[in-house]
Amino acid sequence: MPVFNLNDRVRVSDDFFWAKGATGTIGEHPISKSLTHREQSALGENIVYWVWFDTPQLDADGGGPYRAGQIWAAVLTLV
Repeated sequence: MPVFNLNDRVRVSDDFFWAKGATGTIGEHPISKSLTHREQSALGENIVYWVWFDTPQLDADGGGPYRAGQIWAAVLTLV
């Protein structure tokens, strides 16, 4: 799993279910107050980072646009 630091510039994979191809900056997660948060969902357990998007993004259901959101570590790459 990739490890990112505060203020790292990242890009979301084009294959992720939302924010496809978005770029942004790693920030402190508002729930855990740390850089990572463990998310339990119908898709399983994932480590997520809070990403502040350069351009607000719609979620998988078309909601938003959102200025930031939880993104799985596995789908982030450094820019």
